[in-house]
Amino acid sequence: MAKEDQKELPNNTRLPELGSIIDIGGTRSMPAITKELLLHEPAGRRILSVVTLSDYPGLQLWSKLTHTPTYYQTSDEILLLQKYAVEISSSIVPGSVIVDIGSGGLRKVMPLLDEVEARQMTVFYFALDLCREWLEDDLKALTSRYTHVQCFALWGSFTDGLEWIKQFNGPKVFLSLGSTLCNNIIPVASKGLKLWADAMVPGDVMLLGYDCNLDEEKVRESYIAPEGKFDDFIRHGMEHSNSLLERDWYRPEDWELFREAEFQNEPQALVHRFVFRAQRDVKDEVLGVDFKQGDRIICYESFKYPPSVLQQQFSLAGLQEKASWKSPVSDIYEFLLVKD
Repeated sequence: MAKEDQKELPNNTRLPELGSIIDIGGTRSMPAITKELLLHEPAGRRILSVVTLSDYPGLQLWSKLTHTPTYYQTSDEILLLQKYAVEISSSIVPGSVIVDIGSGGLRKVMPLLDEVEARQMTVFYFALDLCREWLEDDLKALTSRYTHVQCFALWGSFTDGLEWIKQFNGPKVFLSLGSTLCNNIIPVASKGLKLWADAMVPGDVMLLGYDCNLDEEKVRESYIAPEGKFDDFIRHGMEHSNSLLERDWYRPEDWELFREAEFQNEPQALVHRFVFRAQRDVKDEVLGVDFKQGDRIICYESFKYPPSVLQQQFSLAGLQEKASWKSPVSDIYEFLLVKD
């Protein structure tokens, strides 16, 4: 079947060629975010941003990790989306702009796009991510698979994506799969979610997938892979930060890597994180880095909130839950949200 010759969105916004990558800030986003989080201590914590894990080698490592038997989060969300694809896709109307926030891969979104394609509905899918090479691979797979789902990519940060989406007046669908949004301490998570909520108007929807599992043993095991591959993935982020910051400030021998898991009561949550702890003083005068022995850098922190806490975040962001679905095998949920 030939591809549809669709070059304009319903509001007459001109589109590039099918399968194109639109640079909305990708060339500058990774270094800027890394400096902000690592060097300026937002919320009083030093954090190694997940963007340092989002280059092509990092995403290749990540893709392999999501296939390990104990990493339930991706496979269980896929099962959910496969089971309820018909119901979920009924909230998507023809001509919608679908923005996949932090796409990072296709396995989760394909059941939904497959259902939209089966309904022969023309929609415009935009994968938003920081890695151009990964987006190129994804688009090759998507454009050969779909006719009615017209696929593009946005190369840039979430902030860049929010600014870009403002040009469209038609129906929009925001996808936050894999616990992308809401995964932070509540003040930061609520603020981030509200930014996307503010970009929505009546008629727009958000599908937010989240791991609400509070089983500590299961969560711990999900972040352990054979031959230390998960640790290799996390260390890759620190190594990549050297190139992003253009300084060899990180040396593996200066840092100990370990895991933490803890329950929180207010609000209720199970939090898992990787932590780098300085084994000696680490200093780089050019960057302004000055870590004392014992100082910590938090990396890949995962907040497992129950649905009740997420619903509080939705309310704070001005969003209302219209429907929800639960994975048949675990506490993975999809929430369909609309503007209050």
